[in-house]
Amino acid sequence: MQILPIIFIHHRMPKKILILCSVCILLQVNDLISQRFQFAGIAGVNAAQIDGDSLFGYKKSGLHIGGRISYFNQNSFDIALEMLYSQRGAAKSFTENSPKDIIKADYIEIPLVFCLRDWYNDAHKYYKVRAEFGVSYAQLVRIESSKYDVENFNRRDISWFLGSGLRFSPHMGIALRYTSSFLNMYTNPSDKTVRFKSYFLTFRAEYFF
Repeated sequence: MQILPIIFIHHRMPKKILILCSVCILLQVNDLISQRFQFAGIAGVNAAQIDGDSLFGYKKSGLHIGGRISYFNQNSFDIALEMLYSQRGAAKSFTENSPKDIIKADYIEIPLVFCLRDWYNDAHKYYKVRAEFGVSYAQLVRIESSKYDVENFNRRDISWFLGSGLRFSPHMGIALRYTSSFLNMYTNPSDKTVRFKSYFLTFRAEYFF
């Protein structure tokens, strides 16, 4: 058997050589991971509305914060996965709203992002612009509405999105995204014609590690 000689040689090796070899392997793996993956922190704001209620315009502001991990290859295409806390809903105005004129919906969101990158910076090894699209799964974690029964809001959401991004440096960038739900946000059992669809715009800053 071929395994026995290998094990024998392995045990006869000096410990210093084994430690050195292990460190070299770990450095190679770390270098490979750092070349293939990139992490980013995200902080921004949503401007949301709901199609089907009596409120109009992207007047419900909310937080949009989380993180992103991107997988790179040799081409100008990459895939990313994000984990976000995203506040959506609808409102009559940006500032002053009565309880019946606002719907607050908070989600934990997991978007799968497909990116096309361009305008490569040779000096700092990054692409300055990107276009992106993808799908997102979201879980409702909090809902507030005095006008509608909160029990009739769907606890899950699946949506699609389009966006673009611009990087000013190897670490800093901004992005704009439009998101639209596939699913109905609200269903009234006594009136099947009442169905809501969630839409929102996202403006965000990104820090790449």
